[in-house]
Amino acid sequence: MDLYATDSEVKQLEQRLADMVAQEQLDDMLTLAWGLRQRDSRQAVSLCDQVSILLNKSRRSEADKALVYLRLQLIRAEERWLHADLDVAASIVQAILRHPEVHLDAVCLSDAHHLLGFIFSDQGKHVECDIEMAISIDEASKADDVLRRQCAAAALARIAVLRDDKLAKAYFDRHFETRNPPKDIHPALAALMNDFLGLYAGLNEQFDDSIAFLDKAYRLCLQSGQIRRAILTAANIGYTYSRMNNYEAALEWQQKALTLAKPAGWSPSIGNCLMQIGDTLRKTGSLDMAEQILHESLEQLSMLTNSRNYALTISTLADLALDRRDYHLAQNLFSQLAILPGAQEQADLQELATEGQAKARAKMKSTAREANGTQGTVFVKR
Repeated sequence: MDLYATDSEVKQLEQRLADMVAQEQLDDMLTLAWGLRQRDSRQAVSLCDQVSILLNKSRRSEADKALVYLRLQLIRAEERWLHADLDVAASIVQAILRHPEVHLDAVCLSDAHHLLGFIFSDQGKHVECDIEMAISIDEASKADDVLRRQCAAAALARIAVLRDDKLAKAYFDRHFETRNPPKDIHPALAALMNDFLGLYAGLNEQFDDSIAFLDKAYRLCLQSGQIRRAILTAANIGYTYSRMNNYEAALEWQQKALTLAKPAGWSPSIGNCLMQIGDTLRKTGSLDMAEQILHESLEQLSMLTNSRNYALTISTLADLALDRRDYHLAQNLFSQLAILPGAQEQADLQELATEGQAKARAKMKSTAREANGTQGTVFVKR
């Protein structure tokens, strides 16, 4: 069972299942649920329930039943993660890692640590995230699963690039050949590689390259069922266009991301899209609409106050306060940003917090001097 399934593989599974009797469906139904976990998380969980019923009636060994059960629990944990129910998601994965049979399946171990890394990332636990991703790589290596190992390595580089882009790029280059990539690279891995390269280019203000990489990543994410990453990638394309002052293209891509996120009902993804749209509207001068959308973003991210996206929304609200010349509010928001868990070890957010506080203080001093100067002026009536 690959880490990610392509659209064609999912369609083949659906067609094959239609011709099978119930007891023969168990393995393919499990594989289909795994392939659908982000394409249609509700259907994936429904399939898990059906597999559980078949599993209870099957004559498989207890060890085999346990391994199927653990894969079902991984799907359920990912569904909870997608909906920002992080504590429940983490508890399910940790129970999987404590299960006495889990060590019989290094692939399952790799996937469990991989998912736990993503959960820790959303909780602002950056060190723990890196450790889990490293363990995932190690377990995939033990299983001789090259795709899983490479996907975990690419994901680790992608997470680290926001903390130290140069170090992350050096790590990425050790694992991947980007000048002459193999022609038969799996779409899932190609999506992750292009996502990393696009983000790295954007951080270094190579905007055209960034958009080109991210556009490839977006299409490959959809093809490989990485819908959450596809939403994020589309939003980041919009953000890149916004940095280029092409606000029409920015809003087009950000709306595309939101249109993909809303049917899934995943609050983290919806909140991120709203934050990006709010920031673009702020830049166009639509301050009231931007403020409304940014507060909607905070509501969507209310279960993710330790995440980077929550910190980004606070940063954008601080910028909005500067635009409104509410310098005290801006100062408070930038100060809050500096200490948020989602901003810790995030070089760009720490820089924004420092520069924002300095700008707000300077504006407050300038405003105070202007006020004092006005009060000290004597108008002589002639």
